[in-house]
Amino acid sequence: MDTTIERVIFLQRIELFADIPSEQLAHLAGITRKITKSEGEFLFRKGDQSQSLYLLFDGRMELTRDGSLKKEISDPEAIGVWGFFDGGERLLSAACISECHFLTINSMEFYDLLEERVHLSRGLLKYFVKRIRKLTEVSDAIV
Repeated sequence: MDTTIERVIFLQRIELFADIPSEQLAHLAGITRKITKSEGEFLFRKGDQSQSLYLLFDGRMELTRDGSLKKEISDPEAIGVWGFFDGGERLLSAACISECHFLTINSMEFYDLLEERVHLSRGLLKYFVKRIRKLTEVSDAIV
């Protein structure tokens, strides 16, 4: 995951970025940083301020709220999406249950990039509309 092309190919696999053209993803890949967290280490805890988005590319982790398991993740996925975009506190805790490798995106660098790249914004809007539709369908099914 060292070259721009490797990162672009990886970003295409992340649902959040699926509707963004490859040439725009190359710009996004340019602001990613690779980090590793050890087994048992927290990526973030509930209540932490959100300053980064994490993209899991290897390892296993779990998302919990108040000690209750909400989701286990082992496939490539964006972690901390909602807090990243609204700048609010983390709603869940994210802990590594094996050594985990991530690409991370700093929110300040990301918003600077968005100002220059309108196609990134369009792709992200599509993602959020899909998520809202899914939530609406789930809530309609419950009611």
